[in-house]
Amino acid sequence: MRIAVDVLGGDHAPRAILEGVAAALRDGGFRAEELLLVGPEEASRAVLREAGVDEVPPILHTDEFVGSDEKPVVALRQKPRASIALCVGAVRGGEADGLVSFGNTGATVAASTMGLGLLEGLRRPAIAVSMEGAAGRFVLLDAGANPTPKPLHLAQYAVMGAAHARDLLAHARPRVGLLNIGGEANKGGQALKEAYGMIEAAAEGYEFVGNVEGNEIFAGRADVFVCDGFVGNVVLKVVEGFAEYLVATAAEDGSEVSGALRRLLGAADFSEVGAAVLLGVRGVVLIGHGRSQANAVPPALRTVRAHLEAGVNRHIVRDLALGAEAGEGA
Repeated sequence: MRIAVDVLGGDHAPRAILEGVAAALRDGGFRAEELLLVGPEEASRAVLREAGVDEVPPILHTDEFVGSDEKPVVALRQKPRASIALCVGAVRGGEADGLVSFGNTGATVAASTMGLGLLEGLRRPAIAVSMEGAAGRFVLLDAGANPTPKPLHLAQYAVMGAAHARDLLAHARPRVGLLNIGGEANKGGQALKEAYGMIEAAAEGYEFVGNVEGNEIFAGRADVFVCDGFVGNVVLKVVEGFAEYLVATAAEDGSEVSGALRRLLGAADFSEVGAAVLLGVRGVVLIGHGRSQANAVPPALRTVRAHLEAGVNRHIVRDLALGAEAGEGA
């Protein structure tokens, strides 16, 4: 197993990413041969040596990267040696099994989708984010890969999310909910109404609990919440911003931040979540928050390893086939 690391991705790259790699190598359970660093070779070696790393992982040299303000597809065409493009190329060529990037989300999604292709039977990828609620860990998808999905895409998100929840969050039979403005089956636009029937008909390996509302996300109503990328990204940013607001307010008031509040912050803080998973591509791709510091790197690497060891992609392909058969027989 080898994981490609985008050294140039993120607001605090390359130093923060390299310091995170150093932590993973020192006491995070990773060996040098399990990583492939993609970024400036000389600078990377210097930072790792400074951080006390004796055995430096192999490095694929590049000084190019896609900035946070660049248009992803345009930048990828203009910069064929951008760090994220080389990470994807390493996975495609078999030099790595997965990748981690804290850079431009759109570029990571575009490069991975075009460069790796989709799993058999899948129409669109989805960004899946794990958070903590009343019933433990749950997953929300899509968090931004596709803002205007078709009903079939939403139905396939349910299958992917359920596989993720079983393999990585230990939910033996995940409860899947469709995020909507009401619990009745006829709520929402036409796409949601059609998706409701498709998710219900293809419920192999998960329990469909129907429509769920936004105020039920953290109440333990489901283990998988399915929505379009626009709604999912808004939900994620609201949770993140509200958590930061509460912590800042508590600090200003001199209040002690409670354990519950810390858990809420953890639900939105990518340094604890360990990045979001781009489900549906041929490979394992983790997308971290651009503001992440070094402490976000080891959990992201561990998530990639867990994803690979559990065989999530293999299970998604299997479940898509089973769900299609069930839907046809309904």
